[in-house]
Amino acid sequence: MERPSARGAGSAITWKAAQLVGTKLVFLIRILVLARLLSPDDFGLLAIAMIAIGVSNRLTDLGMIPALVQSEREEDRLYDVAWTVGMVRAVAIGVFIYLCAPLIAELFSDPRAAALMRVLALQPMLEALASIRVVDFIRQLNFRSVTLIRLPAAVSNTVVAIVLAPSLGVWALVAGALAGPATSLLLSYVLAPYRPRISLNPEAAGSLIRFGRWIFLAGIAALISSAILRLVISRQLGTVELGLYYLAASLAFIPSEVMSHVVGAVTFPLYSRLQDSRADLARTFRSVLASSAALLVPPCFLLIALSPGLVEFALGEKWHGTVPIIQILAAVSIISLLGENVAPILKGAGRPKGVAVIEFVQAVTLISVVWFFATKWGVNGAALAWVPAIAISQVMSGLFVKQVIPDPFRGLGRILASVVVVGVTGSLIAIWIYGRLPSHAGVVLSATSSILAMGILFFILDRRLALGVGRDLGRLFPQLEPLLGLFESSAKKPQKP
Repeated sequence: MERPSARGAGSAITWKAAQLVGTKLVFLIRILVLARLLSPDDFGLLAIAMIAIGVSNRLTDLGMIPALVQSEREEDRLYDVAWTVGMVRAVAIGVFIYLCAPLIAELFSDPRAAALMRVLALQPMLEALASIRVVDFIRQLNFRSVTLIRLPAAVSNTVVAIVLAPSLGVWALVAGALAGPATSLLLSYVLAPYRPRISLNPEAAGSLIRFGRWIFLAGIAALISSAILRLVISRQLGTVELGLYYLAASLAFIPSEVMSHVVGAVTFPLYSRLQDSRADLARTFRSVLASSAALLVPPCFLLIALSPGLVEFALGEKWHGTVPIIQILAAVSIISLLGENVAPILKGAGRPKGVAVIEFVQAVTLISVVWFFATKWGVNGAALAWVPAIAISQVMSGLFVKQVIPDPFRGLGRILASVVVVGVTGSLIAIWIYGRLPSHAGVVLSATSSILAMGILFFILDRRLALGVGRDLGRLFPQLEPLLGLFESSAKKPQKP
């Protein structure tokens, strides 16, 4: 098999980025519109219901999809087993949620959530029914086809929720949450035809579970910690505060989620095929980490700076409590940069155990401090509890990646420092402009001016310091290479990645 390079994966990353940016923009519109139509209490109820579904999903997720991607075999029986296991777990989740919904709702001190949970229990079944052959698109880095499935699903979710919100209230959110996977289900069989066959072949299942068990444990650790955080907010502070946190997190994590999903979805299969060459792994890792920093850190600084204006003029007065939460969680996204890039290389190199260990330590840290933080500083403290948890996980990520590739951070110090300088400078410009023009127009003008200033400053630093970030971005996004080539051609001493 021919080894792919970072440049060879560029088209895949471009399509994955288009998918994530497109879906996040659609959901951003959804949040902004629904925030005007619904209350924090409505979002809090949905958060409770989605926690129950999410925890059940993760507790039964054996990591079949990542195992299929990482496996070098493409046998029909593996796909049949993965699809069958997915259906069995979805039915089990549905029955469990339906029977236990009243108890779960009581745990969160809001019995109203029980009815929502019982209807949302259909969501895992709709997702499990989808064609398992969509995995082939991921394995082959064919994210164009994945985009044609995921983007219409996001649009369906948004349109249904917005249209029904005035008449159905919180139930419109439930309808949208079901419309999305239903759309994905239909499109998956159009683009990736597959005839489902029930199969529980022990040998095939065992080969997938041996890899997937660590992904399973990592997912459990991550979701349980998040669920306990929301449980603490709900029981100690109330459903309204949970709604504030839920919406703030949905906004604050948009940049990091886009970057994490783009990097993880594309580099995981890429690293899987490079796992026999440490030199190629190291070169690709450094290139991807530098590009991720350049694309993630400045937007997070800008979000921190403009969150007061965004909330005041886009969400409305009832959401003012989300401002400090958004700022804290955007800072958390910056801190988590390394870990988001290390997880795919550990999985691709066949070391998913490392991902599970990191997630477990992060979860234990978060759970240990969240009650104290929430008691001391309210919902802002609950958000702040992420800081020590993420900080510890980043240290561990650095130690684990050093076991996989030699000198993983060589040449990255100047790049990361330059990215921070660009982000801070851009945010100060945004604050200055918005301070003199506090209005809708001021938010737009300050954001536009800040982005332009950050781009110019980064161009200058890349040229003067020969950072090579333009070259790395050109490899990852070939369609932008004619523009990004200006960075490389202007640099005096382009360094090796």
